[in-house]
Amino acid sequence: MLTQLREKLSKLLEQRKGLVAERDGILSQAETDKRDLNDAETASFQEKRAAIRTLDDEITEVRAAITEAEEDDKRDRAAADAYAQAGQTGEQRERGPARVGYEPLTYGRQAKRHSYFVDLARDALGRGDGDGGVQAARDRLARHAKELSVELPKREQERERQSREELRSLGDLKARHIESAFERNMEERVNPNRTDGQGGYFVPPLWLIDEYINLTRFGRTTANLCRAMTLPTGTDSINLPKVATGTATGVQTADAAAVTSTDLTDDFVNAPVRTIAGQQDVALQLLDQSPISFDEVVFADLMEDYNQRVDVQTIDGSGSSGQLLGILNVSGINAITYTDASPTLPEMYPAFAQAASKVYTGRKLPATAAVVLPSIWYWATAQLDTTNRPLIVPPQVGWNPAGTQQDLTTGDGPAGMLSMGLPSWLDGNLPTNKGGGTNETRTIVARFPDLYLWEGSMRSRVLQEVLSGTLQVRFQLFNYLAFMPNRRPTSISVISGTGMIPPSGY
Repeated sequence: MLTQLREKLSKLLEQRKGLVAERDGILSQAETDKRDLNDAETASFQEKRAAIRTLDDEITEVRAAITEAEEDDKRDRAAADAYAQAGQTGEQRERGPARVGYEPLTYGRQAKRHSYFVDLARDALGRGDGDGGVQAARDRLARHAKELSVELPKREQERERQSREELRSLGDLKARHIESAFERNMEERVNPNRTDGQGGYFVPPLWLIDEYINLTRFGRTTANLCRAMTLPTGTDSINLPKVATGTATGVQTADAAAVTSTDLTDDFVNAPVRTIAGQQDVALQLLDQSPISFDEVVFADLMEDYNQRVDVQTIDGSGSSGQLLGILNVSGINAITYTDASPTLPEMYPAFAQAASKVYTGRKLPATAAVVLPSIWYWATAQLDTTNRPLIVPPQVGWNPAGTQQDLTTGDGPAGMLSMGLPSWLDGNLPTNKGGGTNETRTIVARFPDLYLWEGSMRSRVLQEVLSGTLQVRFQLFNYLAFMPNRRPTSISVISGTGMIPPSGY
């Protein structure tokens, strides 16, 4: 792979060299003849310049790919050395220079396994007789550290590659823009706070991390609708370019008349990296006597709350005091007002249609979803027409309804579809304290792929000194993330007003 990339780069550089020679030859001929370029020469000159710019973008991408491949090769060699030092043997299951044994991980998801969190506590406190005692716990943690010295560099390389691929997939960023997103106005950290694996072996078992990454939870409905991105390590902020003023074309009124010309201007949108953290204090007696896999209990409970906090922040974060900038606080979004002391679904429906229309008009692409407070949706499903038939019906019996409803028992997927073709998702984290009476909710209609959410790898640690006087241990869980809902404000419509007061009894 690396050889192919280098050969490709060599060919591209040769092509560029040839184009530069042809471009300079056009100018040289005109200078020799002591004249200006004629129309044909000017067109050819501009064509060569454009081709060189295109090649430069491709060369930048290939060079970045070569850098990634070289780093990958370097990490593979380091991994091979680490496993050799750890004495790992067995069936080979990884390709490349590094060969990783097939033995199960120390804290893998086996039927009978050791508790990572309990071992951390035994190590920190220096006491505990279960599961082999303190020394056995320290040996397992040491093995865990060696295992992660192989796995984490590979995952870090993959995260870096994935984060660049995700930016490339956006479609409106050139190679130089992608590089600027990682380099411009960014502070690189060398302390252990923002780099996986620099905190010793205080990294959760990989199966817990994988479950966290892959599991979609109802507690973060809005966050999950946004475009999920991989947060690069060592980053305090992410900056993406946007066009502030575009170019223009126009009809040439007559031969030799002035051609329309408007200078393009650009700007950068910034998403600062924020921290969401939680902790749990646990009695030492519980750790010593617990008959269950305690790491699952602690991790799952903290993760549920983390997911809820992420969702709340993406919806209504202030953008200051360590908070993300939430969707409801983005400047320049489409504001739709539905004022009604006695709302009905037929009267509310035009607000949904207007919100979707505003997104299409401003963004030039349709909205992808509406996020609704559950009580508003369930109230809407109870609304009847003049013959007492529901206005929102199951899809198999629908006939000219305001919308259709899906399976509401799983909490996964849209609750229904409004008849204009807009999927509706339920999110109980939408605020209910908005408006003059502090009793209104908000409904969000947006093109959610335009809203970028970067998340890092979950980290954990154990502290015992602060609670040693009461025989307790403190487990902490934390992660870094960045949210950019404001690159295209016209992608968002928010419905507000007295018609958005959650109905009584729902």
